[in-house]
Amino acid sequence: MPKANNYFDDAAKLQRIMSRTGSFPLTVVHDLLVRFAPKGAVVCDPFCGKGTTLLAARALHLDAYGIDVAPEAVICSAAKMTTIEPAALIEYIHHLPVRGGSPSEARPDVRLFFHPDTLRQLLAIRRRLLDDYQSASPDTRNCATFTLATLLGILHGHASHSISISSAHAFAMAPCYVRAYARDHHLKAPRRVVKDCLIKKALQCLPPRPLPRVRWAVKRGDAGDCLDLLPDLVGQVDIIITSPPYLDAQTYAKDNWLRHWLLGYDNALLRKAYLQTGSVDRYETTMSLVFRNLRESLKRDGLLICIAGDVRVGGPDREMYHTGRRLARLAAAGGFVIEQREVHRVPSLRRYYHALSATNGHIARALIERVFVARKSSP
Repeated sequence: MPKANNYFDDAAKLQRIMSRTGSFPLTVVHDLLVRFAPKGAVVCDPFCGKGTTLLAARALHLDAYGIDVAPEAVICSAAKMTTIEPAALIEYIHHLPVRGGSPSEARPDVRLFFHPDTLRQLLAIRRRLLDDYQSASPDTRNCATFTLATLLGILHGHASHSISISSAHAFAMAPCYVRAYARDHHLKAPRRVVKDCLIKKALQCLPPRPLPRVRWAVKRGDAGDCLDLLPDLVGQVDIIITSPPYLDAQTYAKDNWLRHWLLGYDNALLRKAYLQTGSVDRYETTMSLVFRNLRESLKRDGLLICIAGDVRVGGPDREMYHTGRRLARLAAAGGFVIEQREVHRVPSLRRYYHALSATNGHIARALIERVFVARKSSP
């Protein structure tokens, strides 16, 4: 369908700031908001991931609020909601320190990914960015947030501006695999000027003009705690649009271990907070609680739109778990009336999990997203 305004292409540039497994296409959520969000709506995504829903809402001049348990997701989502002049961002990056870091500060599995000189720069820049991310100055904090998201986007990959040994963009590969592959194929970690790489990536993602300014917030935490994390939104949200984690289909903590190191998190501890389980009972119990609490955030007659895909679970036979159908039942039991079901087929790309080859690791495919639309029922 035609885009409702001329900000979609600008938003699409920002969407490329960081690759992450499990993301859904911007066009899907943008078109759903065009169809279902009332004028001036307040939008919320309690599983906001890398901020696709929030970005689409901003492109449509809608206030947007997100929650995610993953720290790299929170930073990426926040970066898409900030307003930054390209000249100011480039000046900020130019003034980042590149001295004072020592490769010995990093763990051996981290050192495997980087040239020693690149790692020295990375450690010094990382220290400043984490300090500035907490700054009381909004301008400094915004620049640090966007630069951190950009750094997360170039931390590993095989682009000319990626700073690691050639590897996947969307997730950090296991050190033992990278070590063996690098040995067998005589790969070396590249020596990079990290600030130049940051600027190159940032200029690829920054739109030529700022997106609309809207009210927004992104909180790190569990979606089930939405009432505590965003208390001012209780009873104020017009539309919740989200794609919950699929049952045992994504390993977000494992996939982002290198990004978590960069942000100062213990990946082993962080993993416990994720909804990653092969237990249907645990998954559905958790999602039932989430839907009950989300209902309290919505206005009277507010909408919940859930995007979900089918996955295979279980033992050797790997039975199909129809996520959208099962989640719709849970939502109905939690005080929603299911009004509509849809299947979206979107031309997309699939990145090979073994993306260390000389190719760019993409093949074309049709991406299928199953959607249900539910309305908050009267008490």
